[in-house]
Amino acid sequence: MNSEQPSAAARCDPFAAVDAVQARTQALWPTAAAASGLPEDGAVFRRMQVNSGVEHRRCVLEVRTADGRSFVLRADFEASDPLRLASFLDRHQAAADNLKAVPGVSAPALLWRDTQSAAVLMEFVRGDTAHRELALTEYGFGDRSSVLRRIGSAVAALHEVSGAGERQFWPKPFLTRVSNQAQAVRDGQLPVPKPNKFLGLCAYLHRAAQRARGHSFRGAVEHGDLHLRNILMPEAAVSFIDFSNHDGIFPQRDLANLWLANCPDHLAAEGRTPGFGLVAQADWEAFQDGYGADLVNDPVFRFFYAHRLFRIWAGLCHKPPEQKLKSAEAAVRIAQVFEALLGEEAG
Repeated sequence: MNSEQPSAAARCDPFAAVDAVQARTQALWPTAAAASGLPEDGAVFRRMQVNSGVEHRRCVLEVRTADGRSFVLRADFEASDPLRLASFLDRHQAAADNLKAVPGVSAPALLWRDTQSAAVLMEFVRGDTAHRELALTEYGFGDRSSVLRRIGSAVAALHEVSGAGERQFWPKPFLTRVSNQAQAVRDGQLPVPKPNKFLGLCAYLHRAAQRARGHSFRGAVEHGDLHLRNILMPEAAVSFIDFSNHDGIFPQRDLANLWLANCPDHLAAEGRTPGFGLVAQADWEAFQDGYGADLVNDPVFRFFYAHRLFRIWAGLCHKPPEQKLKSAEAAVRIAQVFEALLGEEAG
C-alpha cells in the first residue's frame, strides 16, 4: 500500500477525511498540554497547510493557548511504518539540540512526543518560508542575493553540526536503482514522459557516477526533505522544519533537493543568465557564497543534482490524472535541464 495516496473512503469524501484527521490531532492536545505544562482550557486551533497528497493522514495545527502563546501540534497517522516516522522526529530533535549553540540558526524545540504515534508538540516559529522570501524579492521586497546567502549560511551550519566525518563516494547503490528503472522503461512497465530522453539521463548518471567515484567529501546527516518551504526565515534566526531522512549522510543530496524539489520553480526566470542546471548564475554565486563551497564544480553534487532530476522524472508517471497538464509541463522543463547538463558535459 502506498501511504502517500488516500484511501478509497478518503477519495469519496476528502473533506470528511481531512476533518477526521484534524479531530484525531486535536484529541491529543490535553495529553500534550499536560506533559508540557501548558494550559489546556481555552486553546484555539488553526489548521496549517500540508501537502495535499498526505492530508488524509497528516495534520498540522497552530495551537494558541489562553495566555496568548502559540505552538505547533503535528500528527501523522501513517500505520505502515511508525518506526520510520519516529526516526524523523529523532533527526529533528538532534538538529534542534545541536543548533542551540549556533547563533541565527535553529530548529523548533520539541516539547512533547506521543508514544503511540508520530505526533509531536513543538515551538511555533513565526516567519515566512524561504520560498516566499525569495518570491517577495521579485516585487522589490528585499535583496535576492542577500536572502540566498542567508539560506546558504544556515544550511551550512545545519550540515556542520550534523557532521558525519570524511567520506568517499561510492555510487553503486544509486546506479543499481537507475539501471532497474531504465530497464522498466524499456520493458514498458514505467511509462515516463519522453522515455528516450529519460534513458539518456540514466546513461548520463552512469558517466557522472564514474567522475564522482571515490571522491572525498565531508559527510553530514541529511535533513532529508530540504526545500524552500521547509525553511522558515523570521528576523532572528533561520529555522528548519519537517525533517525526514534519519541516516543519509550526503549533504549534496540535501542541496540538490533544495533547488529541484519544486522544479521548475527555482530555475532561472526570463531575463536571468542561467548557470549550472539552469539555475540562475547569480543565484548560484550568492548561495555558494553563503554555504562556503563551490558546489557546481563538485562531482558528487553534480551526480546528486542529476539523480534528483531522475527521481522527479520517474515520479511523474505516478501523478494523479488531474495533474496531467502540470506533469507534462514539468517534463518539458526537466528535459531542458537535462539538455543543459549534457551541454556542460560536452563543453
